[in-house]
Amino acid sequence: MSCVFCGEFNNPDGKLKEGKFLCNSCGREWILEKRKRNRIKPPEVHSLSNEILLEFLSLFNTSPNLDDLLQNFTNLAFRKLNLPGISVMVYEPRLDRILVKSCKNKKGPALEKLAFRMEIKKGEQSGPLGQAIETCKSVYYRFAEQSHKQIRQYGRVNKVESELSVPIHLKKEVLGLINVDYEKDDPIQAEKDRYFLELIASQFATTLKNRILFEVSQTQSRNFRNLHSAALKLSSLGFKYRTEIFRVILLSLTAFSESDLFVLLERKNDESGKTILTEGHILTGSPRAPEIKSNIPLKGEWNVLNRSIDSAFLLDSSDLKEWKSLGNGRKKHLAILPVLRSEKSEIWILLAKEEELHWSPEEIDVLNAFAVQAGISIQNFHLFHQRAEKERLDREIEIARDLQRSLLPRRMPEHRNYEFGGIMIPAVGVGGDYYDFITHPSNKETYICIGDVSGKGVPAGIVMATVRTVIHSLVRKNPTPWEILVTVNTYLYQNYFKDSISPRFMSLTIIHWNQNENRFTFSGAGQGNILVYRKEKNRLEEIPTGGVVLGIDPDIDHFENKGSFDLGPGDFYIMFTDGVWEAMDPNEELFEMERLHNCVFEAKKKSLPGVLETVLKNIKNFTGEREQTDDITLIGMKRLN
Repeated sequence: MSCVFCGEFNNPDGKLKEGKFLCNSCGREWILEKRKRNRIKPPEVHSLSNEILLEFLSLFNTSPNLDDLLQNFTNLAFRKLNLPGISVMVYEPRLDRILVKSCKNKKGPALEKLAFRMEIKKGEQSGPLGQAIETCKSVYYRFAEQSHKQIRQYGRVNKVESELSVPIHLKKEVLGLINVDYEKDDPIQAEKDRYFLELIASQFATTLKNRILFEVSQTQSRNFRNLHSAALKLSSLGFKYRTEIFRVILLSLTAFSESDLFVLLERKNDESGKTILTEGHILTGSPRAPEIKSNIPLKGEWNVLNRSIDSAFLLDSSDLKEWKSLGNGRKKHLAILPVLRSEKSEIWILLAKEEELHWSPEEIDVLNAFAVQAGISIQNFHLFHQRAEKERLDREIEIARDLQRSLLPRRMPEHRNYEFGGIMIPAVGVGGDYYDFITHPSNKETYICIGDVSGKGVPAGIVMATVRTVIHSLVRKNPTPWEILVTVNTYLYQNYFKDSISPRFMSLTIIHWNQNENRFTFSGAGQGNILVYRKEKNRLEEIPTGGVVLGIDPDIDHFENKGSFDLGPGDFYIMFTDGVWEAMDPNEELFEMERLHNCVFEAKKKSLPGVLETVLKNIKNFTGEREQTDDITLIGMKRLN
């Protein structure tokens, strides 16, 4: 046995009222006794004339836009049906929600505005509206019996007791709902209206479907034209600063989003990936005079940005506890889109709409596409500046190498009883190695120098160039090696260490050789030892040079050191910078002095240039594919037989 009105089957389920047993589903009286005929039948015809039906059909045949179509239909139905209120809701299956798109009631615009705020998610809490969409059948219900807060509030504020929802469907595809309000619980009148409204809805469906498709296509076309324009702008402009590209991104968003807040959120991370700062870049001001507020520190954890997603997600501002740092306290519908993730930072777009407005699927599609383009543009910006920085560094390295090459002796001294050699292999990052053979204009004395300036690149090269100039000017006065070191120390301290933002210092060893004698005197300043091969004894001798690095102490007299040695027939000596013994193999093992001794001893019978080449070859074999990190400099002198 079933209710003839709503179809409830099997055991009666209802309540007694004034001697009648009322159905819990539709509220009308159950027919408890079996009859051959139903006690009450739905009306077979409606009371509205065919002329009215033709008016609706004529409306559907016109070609207004979607909003006009819905509002015109609502106005016509409101007048002809003489009801307290009527509204049309559109169903968005992608977001699984039902939105009020047009509304008319006797209470006026204030209450109509309330209806436009309604957003019903189809599901367990959507009640009869969700049921109408799910079953594609009309549903009559009382507002007071509904669990959904917005539905109950609508009935209470409009002072209506019940409503009839008629689905607008095309081949069982529900496009929306026609909702008719009743001031009293009047299922009989609702049943009469249902026949007519279902007839109207079936005719309405085709027009509504066409208008929705047209609006979607028009909106998508407009949005993607704007997206294309924004993409061209982002890819064609050469940005010098990050704030410039952020500004263009925020301004471009205004072309295809109705948001009333445009924000770029940037979370900066440390080396471990932990967030150390969240900043906001916010577009403010009027559309004609926009203003960008950049690098605004934002309080809060912003855990909402921890989501690992590749497209926009939507939420209410009430679900974002950090909203107060951005908004004015009013509730908003938010859209957050991921733009770029890197080790150092994450960038997101945050947009907000008023509570009565909503994010359409088409708008979200174009925003996702724009976010991808914005991320690519920011990456391109970073790559461009990395490339520019690399080109600048490469140019600086080239300049420094030119400086180093210009400091090297153009030719070696010539002597019938001695031969000379010198090699410098600059590293990828140029250092400050320097060596020189400076012969006095009288051609009777020669100064042999080897040194290393702290730091790398052009600054170190400039220091080395000026030091070389100082040494060359001093040689004309026949100073001792120690006197040269004292003068260089004073020069470095006064010009590159004292009150300097980037202090520079230098290690240096100078040997003085009187060409008429086989005697070599030297003084050292922290550069390293002199390695001497004694042919007669067939062994290597290491002579320490001592001293203190130049440029740190204004007075180095108390570090004075002097020494001398001579060379027998077949003897030779070499000097070297720390790039030799500190050379590393792929396992980060140092070349060290023992290997240097071994390869020098191995090449003892070769010419002095041959000895230096052998050392260099052994270093290259040792380091393998590992990149050279410091200059390698070797110089020496050999007494012939």
